Amino acid sequence: MSGRKADPSPIPCQEENPLLKKIALIITCFLPLCALATCAEIFSPKPSAGERDSAKTKPAPYSEFIASRNAEYASSALPRSKSDIARARIAEQERLLARFARCPECANTIHGSHRGFMFDAVADCDCAMRVGRNDDGGKWVCNPQALPEHAIVYSFGVGGDISFDTGMAGLFGCQVYMFDPSPSVKARFPEKERSWRCGAGMIHYQPVGIGPVSLEKTRAWDLVIEGARCEVKGLEEIARSLGHTRIDILKMDIEGGEFPVLLALIESGALGKLGVRQVLVEFHIWTQPQFSQFISIMDGLAKGGYFLFRKEFNPADNDGVCGEYAFMSVR
Repeated sequence: MSGRKADPSPIPCQEENPLLKKIALIITCFLPLCALATCAEIFSPKPSAGERDSAKTKPAPYSEFIASRNAEYASSALPRSKSDIARARIAEQERLLARFARCPECANTIHGSHRGFMFDAVADCDCAMRVGRNDDGGKWVCNPQALPEHAIVYSFGVGGDISFDTGMAGLFGCQVYMFDPSPSVKARFPEKERSWRCGAGMIHYQPVGIGPVSLEKTRAWDLVIEGARCEVKGLEEIARSLGHTRIDILKMDIEGGEFPVLLALIESGALGKLGVRQVLVEFHIWTQPQFSQFISIMDGLAKGGYFLFRKEFNPADNDGVCGEYAFMSVR
């Protein structure tokens, strides 16, 4: 055989074969579809080994589930009163918290808006009222008509709405102390004026943020908001500076800062020391670590006698990760 390479010159055109023409048309149409299928396979999420095994496993019959529940209910008495129902609701929350305590990593299996449905109200309020505008900014308060004269309300996180604060002062004669060191909020208050009458109550403002509760006079807690370094104090330090030995309502909307603050308050026992009766918090459960902290907060509050009596989701949040949680002390 000759070592000469084949002649690269084109083959002269021949008469078209109808069969070959059809084959070419099929190939032309089929290849793009194959490419699309390949791309879909690449970019579609691969099922995990557990999902593949689950798909192969036949779902357990409901009779097994019924049998397991029957074994659980067999030893429980039927609830016959409101107090029985109240105990049952709290017991259900305790069981849920116990499961998370045994398996902390189980929190990682709950995602997105599902986190907001893990805990619901377990305490009943005789007369609850939503104070503030009918949108983001309003808060649920338990028995506001029964608050003591000149009740003390601490409101951390003012933002762009103070309808809750003016409502508590104007409707119920409370002494409302608002705290927010944000430069944009500070600019909306007169520099030399810090207190205003509002109905039967008073509104007070301090450009201070809430921080750790363990006081170290040599330590500065930095909080940078809108590019400015802001003053931060602990709850007990703030109360002492104002001459308060009790706080009737503690409201907090501090955009994710509620997690370290509440964990510190629970650990120090500051809520009990200051006789806080209600804790109103907007939780921003944006991340998995925050959800784990949220579970710890729910557990710590329950151990301190604080139980959820109302919950609602933020109207501006379609993902259900931000919600208003209202707790009352049952002690």
